[in-house]
Amino acid sequence: MESKKMLNVFTKTKPWMVASLLVATSAFGQNKCPPQSCQKPCEKVCPEPMQAPTIAAYNAPAGIDTRCSWDVFVDAAFTYWQPILENLELGISDNSASFYNTVFNMDFSYKPGFKVAAGIMLDYDNWDLWAEYTWFRGTSSQTASVGVPAQLGTIQLAPDIINTTEIDSLSRKWKLHMDLIDLLMGREYYVGTKLTFKSFFGARGAFIRQNLNDTYVGTVAIGGTALSGSTVQTNHSWAVGPRAGLNTSWLLGEGFRLIGNGAADILYTRYTKLRNNTSVTTSTTSTLRTQQKNTGYLRTHLELETGLGWGSYFDNNNWHFDLAATYGFQVFFNQNMFRQFVDDFARAASFMPNGDMFVHGLNLTARFDF
Repeated sequence: MESKKMLNVFTKTKPWMVASLLVATSAFGQNKCPPQSCQKPCEKVCPEPMQAPTIAAYNAPAGIDTRCSWDVFVDAAFTYWQPILENLELGISDNSASFYNTVFNMDFSYKPGFKVAAGIMLDYDNWDLWAEYTWFRGTSSQTASVGVPAQLGTIQLAPDIINTTEIDSLSRKWKLHMDLIDLLMGREYYVGTKLTFKSFFGARGAFIRQNLNDTYVGTVAIGGTALSGSTVQTNHSWAVGPRAGLNTSWLLGEGFRLIGNGAADILYTRYTKLRNNTSVTTSTTSTLRTQQKNTGYLRTHLELETGLGWGSYFDNNNWHFDLAATYGFQVFFNQNMFRQFVDDFARAASFMPNGDMFVHGLNLTARFDF
């Protein structure tokens, strides 16, 4: 009877015991320390630059990619070039007492110039778009002279207007003004883990002006007639057309690379002024003027350059600076449009030699990406 009474008490108090146990468990489970404010890690505002692939990833983007950038770059180059114009000999010595004659060549000089460029990286498939301007001015001079009994046979001077007077000295100055403007689009990509290509295509505009000034002196006279004279030739043109090329970088490590670049363009070239003015004074003054305007041709240009470059990121990859030293070789085809005379009496017996213009020299370039 007593045990039955105890069982009834346990049965009635069981729900309260269970509730008390749950409350105690919850109390012990609570952390008495003050709650810690747990912040979500900040997301990177500026992504890290693209890394070189550890395995060959053909066509993977390889352009310069700075953090927090405007995707803009600028570069400037100092150039030191030597322009050479083919078929620009001063003349040939004509010595009746000897079978050995001499051709007098032009002496071409190196001259400084510059290039400037600015561009932007596009989001579309990692293309980049840029414009470049090239400025170059060249001047070369040479003198040729012969002694008695030789005389100097000239090329640019119309022979018939000097009559029978012999020429024994000639001074020549060639001036070249060249301005090139390029608008190009390209993409740089990996073709191996240590080799990148940058193919590009666009348009080129060219303004090339040439002047050839000759001064003649004839101190040996036939029939007592001395001679002095000059020839001024002008060759001005503008050109426009497509341009394409490939720049290659052979990555050596530590930011260093070997450079091998090539490009070509074919331009519609319009000659706005082709002029020959010759004035010779003996006992009288004779003048010959030949002029040709607005004639058009297609002209081709090729260039190759090779050298060494170095580049590095700075300020936690927010900036990139690059230096390059290259030596370039260029061919401007059929640029000699200075008229040459080949007959002593027929002034129409003349032609344009269409010699090529070669340009080679040093390029020192600095580039900044931000």
